[in-house]
Amino acid sequence: MKSARPARKIKKPRSGDNARAVFLENLFSDRRGGIVVMFALLLPIMVAFVGLGLEVGLWFQSKRDLQTAADAAAIAGAYEAQDSSATSATILTAATTDATRNSYSATTDTIATSNPPGTGSYTADNGAVEINMTRSVSMLFANTYLGNSISISARAVATTGGGTDEACVLSLDTSDTGVSVGGNGNITFDGCQVASNSSSSSALSVSGSGALITDCYSVVGDISDNGGLTVDNGCTGSTGASSITDPYSSLTAPNESCDINGYTYNTNAPTTITGTGSYSDAYTICGDFWVKKGTVTLSPGLYVIDGGDFKSNAQGSITGTGVTIILKNGGQINNINGSSTVNLSAPVAADSAGDWEGILFFQDPDTTSSCTGNNCNTLNGNSSTTFQGAMYFPDQEINMNGGNEGSSPCLQIVALRVGFSGSSNLAMDGSTCSAAGVTPIYIPGDVKLVE
Repeated sequence: MKSARPARKIKKPRSGDNARAVFLENLFSDRRGGIVVMFALLLPIMVAFVGLGLEVGLWFQSKRDLQTAADAAAIAGAYEAQDSSATSATILTAATTDATRNSYSATTDTIATSNPPGTGSYTADNGAVEINMTRSVSMLFANTYLGNSISISARAVATTGGGTDEACVLSLDTSDTGVSVGGNGNITFDGCQVASNSSSSSALSVSGSGALITDCYSVVGDISDNGGLTVDNGCTGSTGASSITDPYSSLTAPNESCDINGYTYNTNAPTTITGTGSYSDAYTICGDFWVKKGTVTLSPGLYVIDGGDFKSNAQGSITGTGVTIILKNGGQINNINGSSTVNLSAPVAADSAGDWEGILFFQDPDTTSSCTGNNCNTLNGNSSTTFQGAMYFPDQEINMNGGNEGSSPCLQIVALRVGFSGSSNLAMDGSTCSAAGVTPIYIPGDVKLVE
């Protein structure tokens, strides 16, 4: 058994010894309490390491929170970017709103958006939004070494997959049947889709002997199909989809005095209305615009039908290129007769029409009451009838009935509700709408984080 170490003997000064030298010898050779000295020397270093470890943990938590905020902002920005009227400012607002719900603070953080992204693999994707965020984090223990604060950053990119699918028919109604095809209606939408913001179980309805051929469809609610709905291969259709923002809600109808009190034409000889030749100074007809007989040609420009109907009888014909027709104070299309021939096209880029480029009919929502059913706007026409441009009826239904067999290279309809019936056979080719100056209405995709 190992014997215990004998205690060190303290040297006592003998007579004649130098007491001070003995004291120092004893002091330096004494090991009792040495750990206290070592601990005192190491304590600042230990505290620094513990503090730095805690600091790093806080940095990691802050970085994770900032990344969560950036992810949420990118997703919100991508949803906003689906709106055809979205701007960098509205995308930033949407992104900031969702980032704020996820720990973003304008006091310590900055946020920047880019659509399409300025870096990464999605710079050519117009449906993608890039978010870059930075945060200033105050130091607790590490300020001695790293200063009072550090900056951390986070980046996220979300996309809808490009947003290339377009709608040529959009119903803005949120509760009832938005788009309906019935009777003997035979409708073809080539190069575009049908969309409805209605949450109804019949947001898109194909009934009776009606038939609808379209690339695909996107509805907030569901569809009701009698078997007459045909879609392209690869289209599964989107039900429970996101609603689509009204693409023309920012337009404002002009407010001008009357140039003429009503216009009725009832002569076989053709005539031309020259209007003002301007898209900033409208030619205003107060009352009905009615072609009973003969052909009336509208010169390029902006026309206002104030408080009256836009209509033509069986022997009447209306033509016009580069034309925008605004319906105010209850003005309606009531009606274009089945035997009447109407060929109208909206202004294109070369016409320098400004906000009215691509707009064929615009029903002023500020001065027009709501209307649903067959007593609203009615277009019948025949095989020679063509419309090119956007028809906008945000508070009223528009119906294409009877013998309408026209073919429209680019016809976009945005209305409260849209109905097709009778023996109509209407074709719309959405692939030509870019040249027609029409603002595209992109179908919402599945927004997802990609970077």
